[in-house]
Amino acid sequence: MESYLVSVIIPTYNRSHLIGETLDSIMLQTYDNWECIIVDDGSIDYTAELLGFYIQIDDRFKFFKRTKNYLSGGNGARNYGLNLAKGDYIIFFDSDDLMTKDHIEVKFNAIVNHKVDYVITRTKFLNSTDKSMDRYYKFDQYKVNPNNYILQKINWLTYDTLVKASLAKSILFNERLHTGQEYNYYSKLISKSTRCTFIDKVVTLRRKHAKSKQGKLKLEEDKIKSSIPSIWETFLELNPLLSEKTRKHLLFKILDANYHSKETIIPNLDKFKKKLAIEFPGSVILFSLMMFSKRNFNKGYFLRNLFKRKLLNH
Repeated sequence: MESYLVSVIIPTYNRSHLIGETLDSIMLQTYDNWECIIVDDGSIDYTAELLGFYIQIDDRFKFFKRTKNYLSGGNGARNYGLNLAKGDYIIFFDSDDLMTKDHIEVKFNAIVNHKVDYVITRTKFLNSTDKSMDRYYKFDQYKVNPNNYILQKINWLTYDTLVKASLAKSILFNERLHTGQEYNYYSKLISKSTRCTFIDKVVTLRRKHAKSKQGKLKLEEDKIKSSIPSIWETFLELNPLLSEKTRKHLLFKILDANYHSKETIIPNLDKFKKKLAIEFPGSVILFSLMMFSKRNFNKGYFLRNLFKRKLLNH
């Protein structure tokens, strides 16, 4: 069965002090037929020198620098890695996290035995007792379908999956997004296929950083604001495929975040109003009145709740 090649794609930027431990964990895999594609996003540390050392030890490691055909950032690096990958299956991984020795084997056996398009596993923190990730894997409560993932009733992390290459390559990471790109990618993936299985086993150890992007988003408003571009892009990209319920929930998320923010955070306000009017005729005037009341008098909650009842049928 090891005749099937698994491609591990890792974007990296200035992680020379951490990526060695990640690559060591990949070399120790019990499943041998893998290639690891590391795409550098413009590092100025000694990443290139370190990767040269690893390539000499094990030629299954491949090192590339992101070309100008892809935008800077992890999304462009992942898309370039997808283009380079030769494997039958794809694993996305990060340059600071670790695989358990059976990471690939567990995923590969599951996708073959269950005859599915992708497999989902578990992650836990490497250097923290934080159990916040446990809230993601609610597969015993909710079915795997686009509505439940897009509305985040179920969730998983980027490196939890192994995906058939044909499916993984049919979707691109949105290179315009700086946060929420994984949500956008997997929303598109689950809209193409729900043929998957969940393996309730930890095979990834995630390093918790005090200064990660998530750590910097300390205020709840900042967290909400950062999620809006991804929700909006997902709404636009998948609009024809989304159920009416899902479309309305996403619009309300955007509307509600804008109501609670001190500034307009909708990327394209005019386009948003047009989409809102389609789902809720006559809503544009009400939306403008709600925002005027909020900005000038700290009022408008009644109108916000009216939208909630109309859009969510509450």
